[in-house]
Amino acid sequence: MIPPTIYYSRVGLELSKLVFQGQKMSPPSFASFQAYLQPLINAARHPASVFTQTTTTSNTMAPETILGQMRNLNGQQMVGGVVVLAEAIGFFSVGEMLGRFKLVGYRSSNGEHH
Repeated sequence: MIPPTIYYSRVGLELSKLVFQGQKMSPPSFASFQAYLQPLINAARHPASVFTQTTTTSNTMAPETILGQMRNLNGQQMVGGVVVLAEAIGFFSVGEMLGRFKLVGYRSSNGEHH
């Protein structure tokens, strides 16, 4: 008997192979892995540099900067944001319905019916 963990990991591996072949995807190159992991390696080697980077990124996260970026959005970016927001609300709503096992309303402790 194969343990469920091994079984489902093999099923997931085969499914990912089918998706990769069907979408004509290829795994990332070693250079892209290296470019992604290099900042993490540098942070591990020089922990003090992490604090200097946070001060530079905090300037880009200032409320004035964020408001300026929002004012400079074009129509296509606004429509894309609204679509993503609608998807997030839809997924949240479906998750709530599945979690409560009800389409409408919450269960209440009192016996009143509306």
